[in-house]
Amino acid sequence: MKNTIDLNLYRFLDLLYEQQSQAKVCHILDISRATFNRHLSDCRDLFANELFIATKGVYAPTLFTTQLILVVKEPLEKLEQAQQISQSFIGNDSNIEYVFHAANPLSTLFTVPLLQGLTNEEAKPKISMMDWSLDGVEFPKAGTLAIGVSGYPNELNDRIVERKVGSLELFAYVADTHPLAKNEAIDLNQLESFDTVRVSMGSLDANSYYERLKKRTGLVLQQKLTVASVSSALQCVQVSQYVYVGFDMDLASIPSGLSKRPVLFNGEAVTFDVGIQYHRACYQHPIVKRIEQILSESLESY
Repeated sequence: MKNTIDLNLYRFLDLLYEQQSQAKVCHILDISRATFNRHLSDCRDLFANELFIATKGVYAPTLFTTQLILVVKEPLEKLEQAQQISQSFIGNDSNIEYVFHAANPLSTLFTVPLLQGLTNEEAKPKISMMDWSLDGVEFPKAGTLAIGVSGYPNELNDRIVERKVGSLELFAYVADTHPLAKNEAIDLNQLESFDTVRVSMGSLDANSYYERLKKRTGLVLQQKLTVASVSSALQCVQVSQYVYVGFDMDLASIPSGLSKRPVLFNGEAVTFDVGIQYHRACYQHPIVKRIEQILSESLESY
């Protein structure tokens, strides 16, 4: 016997066993009689057996064929259903552990949307929100799906896929006593004259956003202070003349004594692009697409 597998031949073999008619098989598979004869010849060569005895147009299976179909039929049906079955790969397997490596400000934004989007009454997978780590995304632990969430774009190796999921407008947070507090909006040109406190975006992008901003605008923001969280940044703004540039926050979340102002450049809102990163082995997996959708919709509604 040959050691090759041609699924078209197995499909042909199974169908001929069911129909036992050349005309019906040709009609269902939309093939010519010449192709039918070639497939039958290939099947006979493959299994070194006559397989069917043709009598007055009826193809009666041999005993070997009857036994063979018992082995072939079930896996063939599963393969034929693969496209439909693949649509169920949307995270209902509670054995999957989701590990999101996100910079602190983005972790705050996405934790609840991801929790709501990936869990339901039937599926309650384990979800972890971790600090950003390239190693964590590139070398995930067995049984986990590791996703990075950070600024976009970044310089990554070819093992990592990165995709943009949306953008966020930037706002400046200043003390009410700060000279910029009286402005309805703050232009980047004005920020160049003041020191800013930034929240670390993790080991991946460091201050790459500021470098991209410099290339785009020619402006250099003085980053004299870097802290680990948004709350720490706002506390520093409360007691100093530092400016914190970050994402939008509702008024109830802003500490007293601080003002929020939109950041503009040449009259247009300044935005921060957000992307996700994951191992290329997960490329186009349905659950990764679902996560992209959750993050994208969250950014659109933010």
